[in-house]
Amino acid sequence: MGKYSELRTAVETVAAVDAHAHNLVAVDSQFSFLHCFSEAEGEALSFVPHTLAFKRGIQDVAELYQCEASFEAIERHRKSSGIISIAFRCFESANVSAIFLDDGIIFDKMHDWEWHTRFGPAVGRILRIEHLAETILNGSKMAGMILNSLTFPNIRNISVVDKIVGMKSIAAYRSGLQIDVNASKREAEEGLFKDLQDGMPVRIKNKDLIDYIFICSLEVAQLYNLPMQIHTGFGDKDLRMCNPLHLRSVLEDKRFSDCRIVLLHASYPFSKEASYLASVYPQVYLDFGLAVPMLSVQGMINSVTQLLHLAPTKKVMFSSDGFAFPEVYYLGTKRAREVLFHVLSKACEDGDLTINDALQAIKDIFRENALRLYNLSAIIGSVEYKSTITTENSLKASKLVEDVVFVRIIWVDTSGQQRCRVIPAKRFYEVVKNTGVGLTFASMGMTSFCDGPADGTNLTGTGEIRLIPDCSTKHLIPWSKKEEMVLADMQIKPGEAWEYCPRNTLRRVAKIIKDEFGLVVNAGFENEFYLLKAITREEKEQFVPFDMASYCSTSGFDAVSPIFQEVYATLQAMDIVVEQLHAEAGKGQFEIALQHLCCTSAADNLIYTRETIRAIARKHGLVATFVPKYFLDDIGSGSHVHLSLWKNGRNVFMASENSRTPYGMSEIGENFMAGVFHHLPSILAFIAPLPNSYDRIQPNTWSGAYHCWGKENREAPMRTACPPGVSLDVVSNFEIKSFDGSANPQLGLASIVAAGIDGLRRNLSLPEPTGVNPSVLSSQFKRLPRGLHESVQALAEDIILKDLLGEKLVTTVIAIRKAEIDHYGRDSEAYKQLVHRY
Repeated sequence: MGKYSELRTAVETVAAVDAHAHNLVAVDSQFSFLHCFSEAEGEALSFVPHTLAFKRGIQDVAELYQCEASFEAIERHRKSSGIISIAFRCFESANVSAIFLDDGIIFDKMHDWEWHTRFGPAVGRILRIEHLAETILNGSKMAGMILNSLTFPNIRNISVVDKIVGMKSIAAYRSGLQIDVNASKREAEEGLFKDLQDGMPVRIKNKDLIDYIFICSLEVAQLYNLPMQIHTGFGDKDLRMCNPLHLRSVLEDKRFSDCRIVLLHASYPFSKEASYLASVYPQVYLDFGLAVPMLSVQGMINSVTQLLHLAPTKKVMFSSDGFAFPEVYYLGTKRAREVLFHVLSKACEDGDLTINDALQAIKDIFRENALRLYNLSAIIGSVEYKSTITTENSLKASKLVEDVVFVRIIWVDTSGQQRCRVIPAKRFYEVVKNTGVGLTFASMGMTSFCDGPADGTNLTGTGEIRLIPDCSTKHLIPWSKKEEMVLADMQIKPGEAWEYCPRNTLRRVAKIIKDEFGLVVNAGFENEFYLLKAITREEKEQFVPFDMASYCSTSGFDAVSPIFQEVYATLQAMDIVVEQLHAEAGKGQFEIALQHLCCTSAADNLIYTRETIRAIARKHGLVATFVPKYFLDDIGSGSHVHLSLWKNGRNVFMASENSRTPYGMSEIGENFMAGVFHHLPSILAFIAPLPNSYDRIQPNTWSGAYHCWGKENREAPMRTACPPGVSLDVVSNFEIKSFDGSANPQLGLASIVAAGIDGLRRNLSLPEPTGVNPSVLSSQFKRLPRGLHESVQALAEDIILKDLLGEKLVTTVIAIRKAEIDHYGRDSEAYKQLVHRY
């Protein structure tokens, strides 16, 4: 069909909106990879290798991975590559610009909704109503009084509510689609108590209860202008209950005439019935995911053809119904493109469509219909994606960035130095993107003064890890147009994090606090730094301040404005949000404050921000340094961090009606902050890691030298803060002033989160706050460590941090800090060389 080459190009390159899918699982999940090719369960799963879908799918996946076409070879490739690598490859090859996740189906070792946001410009959430109802029931201590909550009167309390693009019902395979539109609350209550008699956890199955929840959910969907996806047909043993024609009583009820209904899975084997409903009911739309790719080729073609017999092309949509495995997303998208090309080219051949009609249908079915129906642009924003579909080696994707020469793979070592390996772009996209590069164990044992492992780190030049690029962090380098940069994870073997990996250490403690307490820790950094000019005096290089302006000086900002405009534009290009910029109190000192984000993202952004500031300054002939105290007779530079706790999209560090302490924070906010306060001397070994750091942490310098805290007290090392627009008796976050620019962001935040976990576990309380400069009451307050040796000693005695962060990692940190103490203690001028490191 050469005459339809334009049609083929369009169908292969359109950036698809995947309007219905599910969460991915870890590579070592117990959920069998055979499910990638079938909906079968139990003993029926053993026959999957003998299906057409399996045999075709194995060939397609093997071609994508460039490996042997066998189930065993593909599983070996998956385990050696890791979930992040294979997911990027599948999503990139699928050319999907947005994904809508129904996270109401639970798999073993399933990744949460937020984890998936790294793989696409837009990830929306589909709210499965039965799962939500069961979650409410299983979390309630008064089940007999919670039916009102099942009507979802306060949907805005739901996690990531701002990303909800639609709702979904699985009534079809619970009690069937013959919904009683007059289901009463009394009948629902009776049904609820019948289900409760089966014990906990509750699984809703009573028809009266399901029908009532369904009707209430339609009302909510209308109220919030959300489409309602309905499972139909495919995948159910009792297909009689899943025929979409049963929905006519719902579709003809005037109460729900404005509620848009999406029939999922091509309603297979009721595709003709679904097509009829979409043709006569204006509120009915169709989605053919799961039927494609799970049927045979002819079955997929017949099903999609039947949908288009009567249904308008403006009401038919693609989805992969991807679940558990990224390969399902890839196969669903790949097969959908092939099937739709076949169906539409045949329609052109038969005279049903013109080429232009078919081209428009491709845009509508793969993209535009979903954008309109789910109001995606209003909820998520732009969903353009730059990749193109391919079944060949991922090197083909590098054509999209064909001008890129090098890719920098960046990591931050235990001493806080930012390092990189540089890979030619061709090799990066061909090999390294998936396999990483080797790195010696010794790399995480190095100090600020020597590129060799310190004694006592137990890390030597014997042994190697893999530095695996996290492509969700990859950016084109704005100041070096032919290069990209990407942050990396450290793995001891495929899929297994190295215990010294800073990024994984932070992820691990962030997961602990999320799993145990349902909390997300947000962090926002203030970056203080000096801009210096190099001069030569008496044949020696010296650095002097860029200017002599004072705190928040307008003339000081005038001088730096061209540099800051470039820094701001660069950070903006990397989606790093700057909140404030100003001249600081030191001569030639400035500050850039960043938006608060979840702690893992905040740490990544801080690394890129430091890279950006240094690089742009260098372009202008200056040196930017984050050294804590470069000028011993001037103000030091910190990297103050503001912290808050979030649950279901709400700041729960703040006091509320249900949880309030005398200090304007919630009880869990106090517990977390008290844990940090209790462990602060030990934490300093991570966030103030150099002897020079303690030249900065001195009384009367706004750096916090005494072990105390206060509300809006800038002489305390920890202060609670109240932003504009918030009641004065409420605080929204707390600041730690001791954090400085020589600290590894991931390890620093990990130590803070670990301390907070201890506070939550033990319900620790804060001492009374101080409202004065603690130096005037120095006898009442204990000094924080006066030198690195004291914080190292505190860390050595801190069993809790050792347990949460890992004893081997803490041992290495202590050994490196002791080496720093020894080196800088022997040479009082050695700290000046830090300008070349930080």
